[in-house]
Amino acid sequence: MQDQLPARGTIVPVICASDKTQWTIFPGDQHARLLNLTIGNIQKDIRDTPKPHACMLVGLFPSPPKSAKETDLAWHSAVGTVLSPLQNLDITGPGLKWNFADGFQRQCFPLLAACVGDYAERVMIAQGSYCSCPMCEIPEGAPLGHSTI
Repeated sequence: MQDQLPARGTIVPVICASDKTQWTIFPGDQHARLLNLTIGNIQKDIRDTPKPHACMLVGLFPSPPKSAKETDLAWHSAVGTVLSPLQNLDITGPGLKWNFADGFQRQCFPLLAACVGDYAERVMIAQGSYCSCPMCEIPEGAPLGHSTI
């Protein structure tokens, strides 16, 4: 993919992380889902600390008080809206011009590289069901666990 970029073009891997959080100021079991973004070109020891603001909250999505399926669909719709600029970015096109800390301006091509979350988030993202593997296809009724064959 790097050879398809224009000269001096930079791929920027976008990493999104989501998690469910309780709204303790409201009565009942109301909750919201957070969506944080960071980029993979930042060193891990800097990216994983809260001080340098390398991870940004880009969405706080209240979950509707409906069934779990409707909540999942609402989350997918909201995240699709937030990440829609990444869908239409052409790797062979002009990209985006970003200013970097070293003072240079680079032609960047952000690509969704990973979605980070706990088991519940991965199941929701994969639109699977609990007690299933959100990472691979395991036939229904088969014992859980990854086959080494």
